[in-house]
Amino acid sequence: MGGLAEYWHGSCRARACGHCWSFRRQSDHSPKLSANPKFWCRASTVAIMTQISVRDLADELSTSPKTIRAWMRLQNWRTLVELGQPWLLTREQVEQIRERFADGNSQETVLVPRINSDDPLPGLTVAELLTSYRNVLASLRARGLVRTNNAPTGDLAEYCAAVVYDGLLAPNSEKSHDLVAEDGRRIQVKVRLIRPGTSKAAVFSPIRSFDFHAALFLLIDDEAGEVEIARELSAAEVREHGRHREHTNGVVLRIGQARSLKVGTDLTEQFRVAWREMLAQ
Repeated sequence: MGGLAEYWHGSCRARACGHCWSFRRQSDHSPKLSANPKFWCRASTVAIMTQISVRDLADELSTSPKTIRAWMRLQNWRTLVELGQPWLLTREQVEQIRERFADGNSQETVLVPRINSDDPLPGLTVAELLTSYRNVLASLRARGLVRTNNAPTGDLAEYCAAVVYDGLLAPNSEKSHDLVAEDGRRIQVKVRLIRPGTSKAAVFSPIRSFDFHAALFLLIDDEAGEVEIARELSAAEVREHGRHREHTNGVVLRIGQARSLKVGTDLTEQFRVAWREMLAQ
């Protein structure tokens, strides 16, 4: 957009040129513009975005970008489709951040109140939603309609990894890694739910591409709702300790290895904190 004033519809990521008021998608880097705003967006409210980045604010306020982003996630400023994308801040949000972190302000984080609705789900915490979800799946499994319980676990693990690594989630189409950490490393995330009777010989899903710097292996205790183990291994360590399986054409690691291996980096405490904070949202 060449330095022109830019505006964003809050509900759809449509970008508008401040001079001609034409719209385009955020992901569309071509010069094509649509003359009809409704082609892109039905939103009625336009928010003016600033050029100020989280890192700019962190330098100004003498705090870390990770601390600011952690606080912003709790404010519910972004929709699910925006998770993992770079933060774009309105003037009002910038002022709220400055007020929150000015002069070493250490007041407790206050969550934005949830919108009242006849639907009870928006009023539940993540932990309560997951409990309801498990109960629904248990009923469906008892009727022979589904076979697994893993549906949301992978996405939640990736979200927590983005928090711990202070990184950006990769597009769903990316096969070799799930996020890029703040230090530039490409991270692949593997997670398993652990239930009573789960064999230590059970494996994580196979790794078929090694175009990453490190892989995170996460075990979640399904009954306790807690992180049991979080271990980071380099790509070389995964190759060394994993086992190649012909029928899946990939390298797998057993959950028993995630518990017992002494190599790599133990990130269990960091992930326990991130997981608990996520469940409390």
